[in-house]
Amino acid sequence: MRSLLLALGRRVGRVAVTLWVVFTGVFLALAYVPNPHTATVAYEPRLFLGIHREPRFAAQSEPLSAQYVDWLVRVVTLDLGRVGVGDEAVVVREVVAEAVTVTLIHLVPATLLAIVLGTLLQLLAVAVEYGDASAKTKLVGAAAISIPVFLVAYVLQIYLPGFVIETSGQITDLGYDESTGPFSRANLEAAVWPSVTMGLYLFAMQLRAAGTDLEQYAGEAFVKTARAKGVGLLGICRHVFPHSAARLLTVLSSEMLGMVLVGLYAVEWVTKTPGFGAMTIDAAGSRGPGLIFAAVLLPVLVVTVVNTARETYYSLFDPRVETGG
Repeated sequence: MRSLLLALGRRVGRVAVTLWVVFTGVFLALAYVPNPHTATVAYEPRLFLGIHREPRFAAQSEPLSAQYVDWLVRVVTLDLGRVGVGDEAVVVREVVAEAVTVTLIHLVPATLLAIVLGTLLQLLAVAVEYGDASAKTKLVGAAAISIPVFLVAYVLQIYLPGFVIETSGQITDLGYDESTGPFSRANLEAAVWPSVTMGLYLFAMQLRAAGTDLEQYAGEAFVKTARAKGVGLLGICRHVFPHSAARLLTVLSSEMLGMVLVGLYAVEWVTKTPGFGAMTIDAAGSRGPGLIFAAVLLPVLVVTVVNTARETYYSLFDPRVETGG
């Protein structure tokens, strides 16, 4: 138990160090990269009215070290300042929280469906007797990933309303209504567009990732034995799945998080969804320090926590796997 707690402490320490290193890098960028808004408005955000006009940190009168400590404390305490939204100044923390909520509404169901369907399809490809079925499905996934996700969003913009009208008999507006909350009926319906787009994108990613992991089991002795005994496809799938369960369930949120975020930025920008992806683009354009720190550090926190949880899982339930912990 003591060794387990020490290992967990080291992993938590690595998370803290990683966040500190990233924070320092962002601070140095804000300190030395000129702010284009000091002379004119170089970018008009979609989600808010806050344009940061102060010069870069290094050009301000306050010592750079004092600004560094001040912003480090503010990030730790989540005191990220305010930004103009409509006719009032809103706390950045609230802007980030609402953007994350909007993103989770369409991203969570898309991710769950992509993981389940992508993994199930590859498991079935392994279970059938055709040895190259898994390789073919992996190739399909790789080809699908190469299609620009924003193009998928534009295609859905053309055909999705017609499909909704045909199936439900109702006319649905795909646009997000910012005058109501994220859980209003109109905005939940509007979430279908980015959710379907991200679902197809993530499904292709999971299909390729699951194929890479599961292809090796197609010719394993226990799979051939199960086939010879007449075990059904789902029965073979139940035998194969535990071997790669942990990795398959975390691949989208850890190793492929960069691709997920790129897709999220593009999809939310095209669909005009005021989620975390669109907020990140606006944060970079507005040059607001609090927004930029939140937009950069939150994904880093997610991936480091997921990796830590995965390493802890391996150390508890499968110590044979080398995780570096």
